[in-house]
Amino acid sequence: MKQKMGIIGAQLFAISWGIDRALIREKYHAKEKSYGNSQVLPRDYVNQAEIEVVIREIVEQVAARLRSHHQAATVISLGIGFSFSEKADSPRAGFGRSVKIDATNANGQLTQHALRLFRAKWHHETIRHVSITCGELVDDHIAQLDLFDVKDVNFKKQKLDRTVDGIRQKYGFKSVVKLSSKSKGATAIERTGLVGGHAGGNTYE
Repeated sequence: MKQKMGIIGAQLFAISWGIDRALIREKYHAKEKSYGNSQVLPRDYVNQAEIEVVIREIVEQVAARLRSHHQAATVISLGIGFSFSEKADSPRAGFGRSVKIDATNANGQLTQHALRLFRAKWHHETIRHVSITCGELVDDHIAQLDLFDVKDVNFKKQKLDRTVDGIRQKYGFKSVVKLSSKSKGATAIERTGLVGGHAGGNTYE
């Protein structure tokens, strides 16, 4: 087995006889939980408005997953990959940026942070891949107080986000969509119909 499969062959043979040589005295460090979504775009995107619609859609998908697990993020990361044609003329293949934020799972706040990251680093390159990740999670009942926040407004927005989540979970993502998801470049509605094991990003798992 070792000759045919290499070192993994010897390990499989040992395990089949109930032998596990793992050093259990070594402390296991669990990978920190995070939620994210990424998308390879159906074509090259260079129009800023179209790119930002896609970023907004992906952020809202990730935010919905955070809320369904009663989590809030204190870090948001944006990853952008350029198209193959752009990579040939550019010294970089894309970029990624992260920022520390007050704990939130609100669509509006997370979208603002993601768009700010994008606008600070994008120099009108042609884009083909977008990813959003939210990490360093905390329970969503933990809120960072801000004397300049209008608490009643924030509460109403959070309640609206959760109401939309409930409708979509019961009747499907397309039951409630923003007008921007009907605009040119938007992909969220099309992705709800993907098959072959892909959930189109509109999943709460």
